[in-house]
Amino acid sequence: MRQMARWVVLVVASAIPLFAFAAPDPQLMALRQQVAALQVDHALNLTQQQAQALLPLLQNAKAQVQAFQAQRRAAQPALVAALTQAVTDLKSSGSISTATTAAVNAARPTPSTTGASPRSPWEQAKQVLTTEQLQALSTVQLGVPRDGSTPSPKRRFRMMHVLVSDSFISLVQARAG
Repeated sequence: MRQMARWVVLVVASAIPLFAFAAPDPQLMALRQQVAALQVDHALNLTQQQAQALLPLLQNAKAQVQAFQAQRRAAQPALVAALTQAVTDLKSSGSISTATTAAVNAARPTPSTTGASPRSPWEQAKQVLTTEQLQALSTVQLGVPRDGSTPSPKRRFRMMHVLVSDSFISLVQARAG
């Protein structure tokens, strides 16, 4: 049975194009981010007062994201070690030990361990925006659509990424005057 599962994994993996594993081009990523930031900026059309109220919230949210990312990078060696132990456990006994499970879970950073609450800045930002702006935010196109494609199921994550991006924050700074 295990041998069959390995073959299935090999067949599936060989069907994935190699370009799917290539690192994304930083210039393309920056341009995509700028396109999405401009789309959100145009959709919201913030007033100067709104921009002034949102700017510290966005900067705080960005700092929280950066702190979480730093914590993830710092935790990576411990997570690698714990997952390596999980592989060893599975090879030797067919199951992951309780200690290994605890080690994996302890090595996984969470926003709560950094003191970050992703909802808090958003709840404050919603009080600054009008109903029309909130509606525009929920429907704005992010990026250049592909022909015949449907919206991404990761839209909320992508939107939050846009809102804390340097591209969007600089647009809000400009509106804050």
